[in-house]
Amino acid sequence: MSKFEVIMPNVIAEQPIKGATESFEWLTDIIESRDGREHRVMLRSLPRVTLVYSFIAHPHNRNYYLNLLRNNLTDIWLIPNWLRAVYVGRINKGTTIVENHFDNHTGDNLLIYQDSTKNEVAKWLRASEKKSLEFVFHNERQPKLEFIFSNPTDDGKLGLSPTTNDYQAAYLLLLQKCYLNNAAYKTSGFDAQVDVTLEVVEPPIYREPTIPKNIYLDIEVLHNNYGVNESVLNKDIDIVDYGMGKITRIDRWERTKQSRSINFYLDGFDEIKKFKEFIYRRAGSLNPFWLCDGDVNICGKVRGNQIIIRDSHYDDLPSFKYLSLFHDNAISYARIISVSNSAHSNIIITIDKTIEQPVNKISFMMLCRFNTDKVQIEYDTNQQAKSDIPVIEVFDDQYF
Repeated sequence: MSKFEVIMPNVIAEQPIKGATESFEWLTDIIESRDGREHRVMLRSLPRVTLVYSFIAHPHNRNYYLNLLRNNLTDIWLIPNWLRAVYVGRINKGTTIVENHFDNHTGDNLLIYQDSTKNEVAKWLRASEKKSLEFVFHNERQPKLEFIFSNPTDDGKLGLSPTTNDYQAAYLLLLQKCYLNNAAYKTSGFDAQVDVTLEVVEPPIYREPTIPKNIYLDIEVLHNNYGVNESVLNKDIDIVDYGMGKITRIDRWERTKQSRSINFYLDGFDEIKKFKEFIYRRAGSLNPFWLCDGDVNICGKVRGNQIIIRDSHYDDLPSFKYLSLFHDNAISYARIISVSNSAHSNIIITIDKTIEQPVNKISFMMLCRFNTDKVQIEYDTNQQAKSDIPVIEVFDDQYF
């Protein structure tokens, strides 16, 4: 076997079979009032991250993995982040890689991988801080100071420890520390399939203040283009049977909440990363957001702060308070002030702002939160993933 057996024995360096699942679980205390308002308390600042996947241990390393799992099950393991694999091409024995692909820090472990018979763990030897070029004054007595910039020394460029194998087509992967919850395997006599459940020791933080996002009334807006709108109305009603056949209905909320599930279909690392950033900003069921869907093409005119619709099926608009207005190259948000019928049987929506751009379509917005503290992402091996998250309405009058 390769170098990683000696330096870091607890490394699973086999690609997962299709169907890996990553779970993020927060802890939120939800305290509901009689009318359905909520007070939420965050009990866990970062989520517990769990990975569940399977890999094939081929005959040349099957016994090696089984011995590792039998003898080191309670130790710390290193698991490659396969989704962020970087192709670095051919690497000859003894080569030192300089480019910092993952914003590594001193001591980080990286996996160099080509196939299951040739791989090794190498350490990052230099911190990732970006230091400015050194400069010196050329002549302080000159009216205009001249600066001479010096390039970093060869030692300053040192990155990854030298490799011990030759690779025709190598990939570089970041290794993350995990604990094994459990492991199971099955074999037909040759290859063995190993199923593992792992807890990530130090989950990454997907919180970037520079991420562009839509905001309305200081709350993020999600434009849902991911699935069918299938909603459920719930008033949290208990039917109590006292043992004599007589039942009593107890209404825990004075008002009705709307709930549904959102299906996210993610294609490529960028979309998956943005989705993780979104769920980290939500912190499980803690933080609310605007859910904007049900886009409807309007047939009418916009005059100042009024939207005129020539269709009577919009009679139910008073049940919605907030709208998204889609223009040619922009989106704006508004609050509905009133809805009325004109003399020509048109619907007139009066909003709280004057619109100067043409409006192509409108969409209703609902203030909601995740209805779960556990968010799961199901991956394929080709950087495609999906996630199904239940959400529930929260009442805007506790915010505005």
